[in-house]
Amino acid sequence: MIVIGFDPGSIYFGVGIIKIEKKKKYYLHSETIKLKENDFYSKMKTLWKRLGKIYTSFPIDEAAIEEGFLGKNVKSMNLLSKVRGVVLASLLIKNIDLKFYSPMQIKLALTGNGNATKTQVNNTIKILLNLKERELTNDESDALAIAYCYSLNLK
Repeated sequence: MIVIGFDPGSIYFGVGIIKIEKKKKYYLHSETIKLKENDFYSKMKTLWKRLGKIYTSFPIDEAAIEEGFLGKNVKSMNLLSKVRGVVLASLLIKNIDLKFYSPMQIKLALTGNGNATKTQVNNTIKILLNLKERELTNDESDALAIAYCYSLNLK
């Protein structure tokens, strides 16, 4: 089974893909999609096109994304909801299910601490996926952590 994890952002969008085989997890791919366009619509077109290429390159079976949290900045929350909508639409077209996990669920599943730092998550996912020598951006490590969290919840 191949699982893709998404760490949504309106400027930097993390993608992490792992393979699950007989309860073992293997790293396949990760990247940070940089959405540098000035207007939001152009950013979402870039995201849509890149996700399409990723789906063509990897036979994705399942997907997981970080759930939004209610913060003080309503504008940011609104933007990220639209980003999640683009991801959801891209998966609906491919008939791929999407699961949502809160930041606390992901951190707890990975590190045992729901308040873990980004550095702790980054270090932990590198150990779990045997990527000690590889540099990962926080967006990549978060996306891989989301995919890994999904794998831990498989029945």
